[in-house]
Amino acid sequence: MKIIISDNNDSFTHNLAHLVFRTSGFKPEVMPWTELTAARAAEADHLFISPGPGCPAEYPLYSFIKDITAHVTGICLGMQILNEIHGGTTTRAPLPVHGKTDVIEWQGGSRRVARYHSLYCGKVASCFDIESANADGLPMIIRHKTNPFTGFQFHPESFLTENGGEFIAYALGK
Repeated sequence: MKIIISDNNDSFTHNLAHLVFRTSGFKPEVMPWTELTAARAAEADHLFISPGPGCPAEYPLYSFIKDITAHVTGICLGMQILNEIHGGTTTRAPLPVHGKTDVIEWQGGSRRVARYHSLYCGKVASCFDIESANADGLPMIIRHKTNPFTGFQFHPESFLTENGGEFIAYALGK
């Protein structure tokens, strides 16, 4: 399986690469987001869009994503990018949250997850289902209705997230 992680200049990217490897058994290729092209993305079985600073508008090179056939997982900023290229919007969160845990309900159980963000998907694109939201109603997990695209607003790769590999395995279809 060929896995690419598009690095949006985030300090968590290599934690993500380690978790993806530990979960899948495949070593992902990490590349700067500025080097990702539609052709490179087409080589992947699975593409991860990493967390990063700023907002989706600062990363215009991702517009081709909605037309690729690879599985795509967006984490934090990556989820916001997936949402925006499909017609959703990104909004400033009521309160910025950095390095805090939150509890979400997902697949019949409670999960403790790590949040590091000041923006969120204010309007989720109609092609996505919200699989989990936090107690304040902020979308934490979205899944495309027909394509293999998943978004996590929180950080599965953070040590603060319980069983982060479970989320990565879900995104990978395991």
